[in-house]
Amino acid sequence: MIARRFAFIDIGTNTILCLIAELKNDGSFDVLDDLAEITRLGQGVHQTGRISAEGEERSLRVLQWYLERCKRLAVEEIRVVGTSALRGARNSGEVRARFKGQLGFDVRVISGDEEAAYSFLAVQKGLPLDRRELLVVDVGGGSTEFIRGNAAGVVEAVSINVGSVRLTEQFLHSDPVQSEECEKMVVAIEKELTRLPNQWLKDGSILTLVGIAGTFTTLSAVEKKLLCYAHGEVHGSRLTLSEVRRQVALFQGKTITERKAIPGLEPKRADIILAGACLIERIMTLFHSERVIVSDQGVRYGLLHECLKTSQITVDISR
Repeated sequence: MIARRFAFIDIGTNTILCLIAELKNDGSFDVLDDLAEITRLGQGVHQTGRISAEGEERSLRVLQWYLERCKRLAVEEIRVVGTSALRGARNSGEVRARFKGQLGFDVRVISGDEEAAYSFLAVQKGLPLDRRELLVVDVGGGSTEFIRGNAAGVVEAVSINVGSVRLTEQFLHSDPVQSEECEKMVVAIEKELTRLPNQWLKDGSILTLVGIAGTFTTLSAVEKKLLCYAHGEVHGSRLTLSEVRRQVALFQGKTITERKAIPGLEPKRADIILAGACLIERIMTLFHSERVIVSDQGVRYGLLHECLKTSQITVDISR
């Protein structure tokens, strides 16, 4: 059996993820490492329209660490994509050029539709949901993708410009957060959610909601009080609306420092988790969904499944 080692890196607004896997010619794969680091590449982009030098430097350090990890695991090919922050920043091209110069790989900025397709493919392949009508919700730092589909693939996708980082920067300036700030944020969330197709809301009772990305996985980890994150305990878990509401109240009642002590909550996510939880609560309420299935396999796994079917460009990581 032929096997080759690949890495799939997803550069997001808040987090950079790196999946390293050995892919086999029979269509199977073994995960060698699955890394996630919060770098806040998109911090401030909503206000300035530009990626900051600090965000770029934090991200570069993590990418250099990922590259070293790839070398140690004898990775042959690397595929890197960028999402919301790199789509929207005016200096995205400059940042990506510097990344290439220092790291040796290109960062492909994917569209909202491409991001949705990769996310849906990851869910389709990663959970036993083939016969269901799905609504996959990908809450990111700068945007949120909604992908409706079924066994045949994506039917329709919508991206809205609200995410955990963007909402926090726009509305939540007090510590602890004031009720008035949350109320204004919820109004903004609900306004953005009106962009979703009316037919989706009418069909809400037949849709199975699946939540991917860090906010959903964090809420699951907090519910389980995980002192050390475990993919196996979070992936495929169920998160109820009542639990989401409990956590919204929990986060709103604490300072950022106090939130950092909550089991299951990554300290670097403590300042933005309230906004993300409120967004999820509004989405679940809108669709009258009492529970959502949590997946911790997002865009990077979509890239993996695509790679199982197609050949990819080899990247020299010998430097």
